[in-house]
Amino acid sequence: MNNLVLRIFVAMAGIPLIIWVTIQGGWYFFALVLIISLLSQWEMYRMLRMKDVNVQAFPGFILGVAVLFLAQTSAFLYLGSLAWFILLFMFGREMFLNKGSALINIGGTVLGTVYPTGFFATLILLRNLPTAPEINSGSWILTILFAIWICDTMAYFVGKKFGRHKLFKRVSPNKSVEGALGGFVGSILTFQLAGYLGFIPDEIMFNLAGGIIIGVIGQMGDLVESWFKRDAQIKDSSGILPGHGGILDRFDSLAFVSPAMLILYLNWV
Repeated sequence: MNNLVLRIFVAMAGIPLIIWVTIQGGWYFFALVLIISLLSQWEMYRMLRMKDVNVQAFPGFILGVAVLFLAQTSAFLYLGSLAWFILLFMFGREMFLNKGSALINIGGTVLGTVYPTGFFATLILLRNLPTAPEINSGSWILTILFAIWICDTMAYFVGKKFGRHKLFKRVSPNKSVEGALGGFVGSILTFQLAGYLGFIPDEIMFNLAGGIIIGVIGQMGDLVESWFKRDAQIKDSSGILPGHGGILDRFDSLAFVSPAMLILYLNWV
């Protein structure tokens, strides 16, 4: 099957499900973020192992789950205590494993719980924030998702047609300045259109800020993940999504955008 056709088929199957779960919110949305986070964390650990880092994957996954439940339930006393216990366990266990560099092994294990899992935890917080009564808070998340998709699409086609100047050749040789500017404009227009149509509040400056976050930080997230893959000398973070690569390949921008959008919302609304 042609790779483009395969990509479109997977997208057509996945996007409606993501939209439905996002609108439903609650534990449905939590389950979606949990799956994305753990698979992304697995991919991150996979890359770290390729760099001869001996991560403690199972304790790392448990720590990641605790962080996600903490974001969903705010049960800080219990889940926070569990997270600290797991960290203490990993530190102590590393002495007995005695395999490779203890500092690098612990650092890699914790890194996998911070990026991407800790980043995705802010998406749960953002989904659960109160919004205007007439607007489903899922609309915020859907606007972010569509802005990222439009940004990626515009960056690809504008870059393919007009790309002349390399954006960051050492990290991602195929990305161009022109493509990045096309994605930047596309993300801003998407946020303004969402406000105009009533999916999110029609506040021009707030929506401009949201579009800028997608256009700048979202594309930075894509570059960072490309940088990690280049360091690990792999093309895709995994092959979980046929035609698309791995989970991180599809949601790298979202991981970076979510904390930034949460900060924007908390300081603006």
